[in-house]
This record gives sequence, structure tokens and C-alpha cells, in this order.
Amino acid sequence: AWFIFISAVYKTLPEPSWFSNTTGIGLAAAKTYLYWTGGGYFLSGVSLLAFSMFYVVALYRIHTNEKISVPVCWVQLSGPAVVLYGFTIFSQPGSDSDDFALLIQENKENFYQIHRRFYMPVMNILFTFCMVSMASSLYLLRTRWKAFRDKEFSPAHVSFAAPLISHANAMQAYRSSLNKFSPTPPGTLFKIWLYRYWTLTVICGTVLVFVMTWKFLAHLPSWCQIDVEDDELPPAPDETLVTQLLQQGEAGDEMKQNFVSAAVLQANESGTLVRVLQDGKMKYVRSRRMPSMGFDPIMNFSELMSERERLLQHVTYAADPSRDRGGMRSFDDDIHFDTLHEPQRLRASSGRRKLNFLSFDASTMMRPS
Repeated sequence: AWFIFISAVYKTLPEPSWFSNTTGIGLAAAKTYLYWTGGGYFLSGVSLLAFSMFYVVALYRIHTNEKISVPVCWVQLSGPAVVLYGFTIFSQPGSDSDDFALLIQENKENFYQIHRRFYMPVMNILFTFCMVSMASSLYLLRTRWKAFRDKEFSPAHVSFAAPLISHANAMQAYRSSLNKFSPTPPGTLFKIWLYRYWTLTVICGTVLVFVMTWKFLAHLPSWCQIDVEDDELPPAPDETLVTQLLQQGEAGDEMKQNFVSAAVLQANESGTLVRVLQDGKMKYVRSRRMPSMGFDPIMNFSELMSERERLLQHVTYAADPSRDRGGMRSFDDDIHFDTLHEPQRLRASSGRRKLNFLSFDASTMMRPS
């Protein structure tokens, strides 16, 4: 509901990374079911509803927007996998009385007949979507790897592990339902292939988890102790130029676009809050030295300049460079040291601030076609 509200307020399309987060309710459904049957059914239904709302949009956008990062493309793998896993609770009796009722042969046959008619078709559809997502993720990883491989290792890279494990978990859940309700014998070609595929995903996912965990722990100290002594102070999120464009509805996303989403640009421009030790006290300051923003590796200055220019060319006010910005400033537009609470932190050791490309007005960088 919050994601939908944000999209309505800022007139943007749902971000593909929202999809997997929303359908993750399916994991809660499986655990809630153990203690509260009705709650588990409700959460599984919500997960299935979120899947039907976001999956096609997310799949289309990651294939038609080459600026969407590789981790976001890969995370889509967990969407249908989590929904499938959560839906398996419908294959089980809902109470102890239902368990006892299945001891009667007639009730047992009716139970299996109903599940073959209604439950298994849904599982087959979700399994198909799982395989579509796997093919999609591998294809996008291959086509965008060249641009991604040079990125510094960041928390975003760790997101490669969980989706693959979720996919393996879904394959096991589907195998279990297939063996329980399918009338086909165990030795069929499809069931043999499915078992081997599940084994492969478990092995690859386990190796990936160990590798990513080791690299994450190795880099964790540098992410927790960020040096901001010679760093420039980014603006607060509500003070960026991109925020004004979002509020006015001028930076809305399109189903197919050749520029980075305004929400991603806003996060890159304003940086993130980090806790550092200053004057013997722990303080929160903004910095762009965190290597990622959610699932997106942070852009370097050159990339941010280029992508912001693309966005400015897209919005309606780009045709009128003299339009007033309403007091909004860019990352380094007219920062006055005497108005900042901590001016000493912003000075480089050389006594001069590092020149930032964003100190130039973006309209001066545009050239008529």
C-alpha cells in the first residue's frame, strides 16, 4: 500500500525492486500458518495478489530499461519463487480435525481430487513464471555484465545470493507438490530433470551464499567506518533538484525509457546518512561514499552528471532553461560554508574544496539538437 501511495503522489511507475519485496509476504504466510491458519491463508492471498499486480510490469520494465541495475534485475528471480513457496500451505490440512478426516478413504480421495483440479494448476503456472524469471535474470546478467563488473563491491552485490536460494526453495516445494498430487509415476523424464535442476540450484546457491557472505564480512568494516573528512556535504533529499521535479510530476517514469529513474537519481545525489565520530561524539552526516543505495551501486560523478542531464532533457522544463528552480539546489550548487553547522568537515586537507561537476547549472550543459 505504501509503494502504491508513493507512486500515486509522485506520479511514478512502481520500481521493479518493489516487486520482490512485496511478494516476500509469502514467506511470512508460510510461518504464520504454523500458528494461525487463517492468517497464513490471508498473507498468502496478499502475496499472490501483489504478484499479479507487479510481476508483468516489473518484467517488462527490466527488459526495456537498460539503465536498471543488474542486482535489481536479478532480484526479480525471488518474486514468483516466494509466492510459490507461500502457496504450498494450501496443500495441507488446515486443522487437526482435517487431519483425522483424511483417515477416511472417501475424504482422502476427495481431498486429492480437489487439489489436482484447483491447486496444481496454480502451482504449474507459478512454476512456469519461476522458470521465466530464471531465464530473464540470466539473460539480463549476461547482457549487462560488462558495465556491472567494474563496479566496486557493495551491499548491492550481496543481493545475488538470496534470490537464487529462494528459487531453489521453490523448486523443492514444487517437487513436493508434484510428487504428492501428480498421477504421473516418479521416473518420468520431467521429474528426473526437475530433481537435477533443483540439485544444481542448491549447489550454486550454497556456493554463492558462502562467497558473498565472506566478501560482505571482509568489506563490512570499511562500510561502517566511512572517512568523511574531505567529503563534500550532499543536500538533503528534499533540497535536490530531482525532488522538485518529482513533486511537480515532471520526472515521472515511463514503461520504456533511456534514463535512470528520478528516485534513483535523488538517492545518489543526496547520499545516505552515516554515523561518524566527530569531536568525541557520534554524529550523523550525509555522504556519497557508501558504495550502494539499496539494490543500486552508487554512481560515480561522471555517471550522475550524464544521467541527470538525460533526465533534465526529458522533463518539460528542459525546453525553458530560464525557469526558476524555486530555491532548490543541486549537490554542490552555491554551498556557503558560513551557513553550515560543521564547516570544518567539508574542507579538504589541502584547504580547498574538491571541484564538483554538479556545481554547474544543468541547463548550460544542454545543447540544441
